[in-house]
Amino acid sequence: MIEVCSPPAIEPEPGSGYQLCFWVLDPFNFDTPFRAMLDEIVTALGLDPDKHLSLPAFAEGEDFIEGTMLFQEASLTVYFEHARSYLSIASRDRAVLADILQRVSSKICVANAAGTSPETGARAQSAM
Repeated sequence: MIEVCSPPAIEPEPGSGYQLCFWVLDPFNFDTPFRAMLDEIVTALGLDPDKHLSLPAFAEGEDFIEGTMLFQEASLTVYFEHARSYLSIASRDRAVLADILQRVSSKICVANAAGTSPETGARAQSAM
């Protein structure tokens, strides 16, 4: 399950295009599993993370990480940072991001500010 603090949203991307943002909002928590979240997103899209996701090698204390994801013959930019605690997938084509959001929505758990699931009241757990 991908735990976020608010529903993912497609927003204009600074520069050009759009970005699908997953806000975790746990700044500077270097244990936030962004790489595992990306693997889960790629897998939920029916893709193989080893073939369709390219990230730099892991480095302890990494931050401001950019890579690529291949989806529907498009190369998308993926980015995550621990400083602001979010993950984004960017594309010039908003429809591609809307398709991704629809396909991964069942894997998303939105926790409230107290870190509990609004559906059950239970503390949200990450499967990563």
